[in-house]
Amino acid sequence: MEPFRFTLLSAGPYDLPTILRGPETGPCVLFIPPLFEEMNRTRRLLADLGRALAASGIGSALADLPGTGDASGRPDVAAWRQATAHLIETLAGRPLRVLAVRGGALLTDGSGSEGLYRVSPASSGAGLLREMMRAQAIADQEREGARVSPSTYETRFAHGETVALTGYDVTPGLAANLNTLALPDAAVPLRVSTVEGPPVWRQAEPAPAPTFAAALAEDIAAWMR
Repeated sequence: MEPFRFTLLSAGPYDLPTILRGPETGPCVLFIPPLFEEMNRTRRLLADLGRALAASGIGSALADLPGTGDASGRPDVAAWRQATAHLIETLAGRPLRVLAVRGGALLTDGSGSEGLYRVSPASSGAGLLREMMRAQAIADQEREGARVSPSTYETRFAHGETVALTGYDVTPGLAANLNTLALPDAAVPLRVSTVEGPPVWRQAEPAPAPTFAAALAEDIAAWMR
């Protein structure tokens, strides 16, 4: 079986760069990755998970959401939610489950799929934004040699400034939308992962976690039966 296939997957007004793994027919899992820098840190885990699912005869799809990875556009909550809904619609011609990791869980209630699997779901966009501001404050403090408060960035947003946080330009509008983003109630059968593994989304660099990926794949496959 080929390791992966690359395509531009139609998602409403978007054509999103997408990695497909596993069989082209039969059950499939759509990965909704974390947001911002957590997405980059989790790519290795999701690649390993896709390979492990493929070995069990389950397909997977991992798309770059608008303004992330190789997808065109700018980071935008409404665009992410719209694209996620269209991805589900595009893939729903086969038995489809959705796997959402961290901030990705904020973007969908699973509507249009047969089930939703959440991995360490973030409780709110406001919480993610606070974590990004704390991380950026630490980085700025190390660089400037003086204490930097996360509230500095809130003040800059209030003044209409775009702020670079952990490698992403966050506009005041994006910050405001994140602050209103909450974890939705699932509209389909829900499973929240209890599989133990390293929080790769918090590690400084993408790191392999093959045992974690294999355990997740086993739990997902059992859930899908």
